[in-house]
Amino acid sequence: MWEFFTANAKALSVVASFGTMVVWVFYAHLLYQAFKRQRQARILINQGWGEQINSVAIVSNMSHEPVYIQCVVLSLKLEDGRKFRDSVTDFDDAEPWNAKNDPQEITRQGPLNTGSYMNLGTFQTLLRQSGQQHDLIDGDENPVKRMGVRNFKLTVICNYGPSGEAIGVQRKFVVHGENSDRLRPDSIYSRRLTNRRARRKMERWLSEQVQNAARGEAGQPSR
Repeated sequence: MWEFFTANAKALSVVASFGTMVVWVFYAHLLYQAFKRQRQARILINQGWGEQINSVAIVSNMSHEPVYIQCVVLSLKLEDGRKFRDSVTDFDDAEPWNAKNDPQEITRQGPLNTGSYMNLGTFQTLLRQSGQQHDLIDGDENPVKRMGVRNFKLTVICNYGPSGEAIGVQRKFVVHGENSDRLRPDSIYSRRLTNRRARRKMERWLSEQVQNAARGEAGQPSR
């Protein structure tokens, strides 16, 4: 046996070096994947309290760092084929001077710590807010039945990490039930918006929100 090792010392040295390199590459890959997971935002959009129209939209931050929710967008598709997209970031019936010491009374914007969640309100409230912006609904009517909602997408745009880059997550919900009074997500997971087209779309939505906010402030009475 010793003679075999002596005669093949060089070849065995090459094999040992190659094996060592494979082990280091394997561990380096594990470290890179762990680092990548830490740097990657994980935002979830869930439906709480059943499947009824007044179930609750919940955004959870499962990332390793806090995020800042900057914009909430609702995209509707009606039974007659019409589509609408609106920002529901701020509450329609709120005024800046009503916030006092709690900004969450007027807006759905704000920081979200790791492992925390934010209640965006009921889907019924979100749908009604969008419908009222287009004069599709008035009062306390059921927005799904009144507008003929077939499905809708809820998109949350956040800032994450030291660079503050915008990230987006989206989930689609469909209307079902004999009386069209039920909602359910059409997929198991929330979809991350990562491709270039999605990023351009998010930038456009953020720009529109800034412009709308500027127009709103211009029309506000001074206090």
